[in-house]
Amino acid sequence: MQNQKLTRTVILLCLTLAVVEFSLRGPLRTLLLGTFTDFSGVYVASRQWVSNSDPYRASQFMQTWVAAGGEAFENRGSDANLRPAYPPSTLAIVAPFALFRWLWARDLFLISVVALFPILLRAVMRLGQTRWNTDTGLAGSAFAFALAPWHAAIAWQSITAPALELAIIGASIRSNFGSVLTGLALCLKPQLAAWFLLFEIVKKRWHRVSVALVIFAFVTLFAVTRMPVGWLSSYRENLRYFFAIGDVNDFTLRNASRFELLNLQVIYYFVTRRYAFANILAWFTTAVLVLFWLRKGFRSEAVCVAVIALIGLLPVYQRIYNAGVIVLILPYALRCWAELRGKLLLALCSVFLLPGVAILQTLHTRRWLSDAFWNQSWWFNVVVGPHCTWALLGIIAILLLSQESTVGAEQTD
Repeated sequence: MQNQKLTRTVILLCLTLAVVEFSLRGPLRTLLLGTFTDFSGVYVASRQWVSNSDPYRASQFMQTWVAAGGEAFENRGSDANLRPAYPPSTLAIVAPFALFRWLWARDLFLISVVALFPILLRAVMRLGQTRWNTDTGLAGSAFAFALAPWHAAIAWQSITAPALELAIIGASIRSNFGSVLTGLALCLKPQLAAWFLLFEIVKKRWHRVSVALVIFAFVTLFAVTRMPVGWLSSYRENLRYFFAIGDVNDFTLRNASRFELLNLQVIYYFVTRRYAFANILAWFTTAVLVLFWLRKGFRSEAVCVAVIALIGLLPVYQRIYNAGVIVLILPYALRCWAELRGKLLLALCSVFLLPGVAILQTLHTRRWLSDAFWNQSWWFNVVVGPHCTWALLGIIAILLLSQESTVGAEQTD
């Protein structure tokens, strides 16, 4: 009994510290970063869309931004910051925020994302068949609050945060409302939510799939019908800037911040030095992993959806904060703590407790890591720099190749 009380006390202490860290490195950092965040681009584009202007025309960006109360700037290190490349469906979903001036919109978006996070954790516990108020549930919540990808996603106001929250919450709800949330996640971040939809397809839940697709199609059609003539040309031009060689979203050596990306092309390009071949290898690896996933009989739905969502981070542009999807495996990993697989899973998840890539970039900026080392060292570019990608691959491999634990799931409410 004394040991149980001590364990619960330690877990509650860790949870309290994790919530404090989450608050300081997440929402508080948003308020300290200044007026421009990742949300600024989609906010301006949506504001232009609401006024029936071309949301992708770069020449209108600064005028709209300043008129909404933002501070003028040049390009903040990338021309892509002035050229939003979000799909039309995202603009329609963000439109309610675009009705407000910038600081109000920023704060309302921040409140919405933070408010969804506890609901996300409850959904994760439901999928993992774990009571939230057990030691396992509280420890999993503490771990989730301490994850650096969520801190970054919330601090920088990435659209990934609400998209991932809605996708996971939707996966945990069996009613039509869950399908609606999946559809909204598709509208916000198609390349992320599509893998959750694939999970529903494999489960042959055709009604849920149909509802999600109808919502996505309707919102996209509605957004496109309000676009002015010439919007598609502007959108294509912005996409070219978004994927420009040497820009912040590029996976080649010309992008000094390439290790912020999770996709396999970062590793494959350094090894092959061929752009197209790196893409082919990344998609081939993904296809093999998806095949293993299809053949694996998962007992836990949380593990099943987590694996395919993690696989989905590998073949296309994905930034480090998208790794927040690992919250899905925390209940399972904690329940398996007594087994080797549980310890390995938690060890690999622990990689994301620290902003490792940001630390490496700081060392490089301060010249403690030379440019030659940063761009030419084989072991650094293949192993150390993309360590988060290797951690994800390790998690996927353990979940695909090992037999699921026989540890019983707790009854959820």
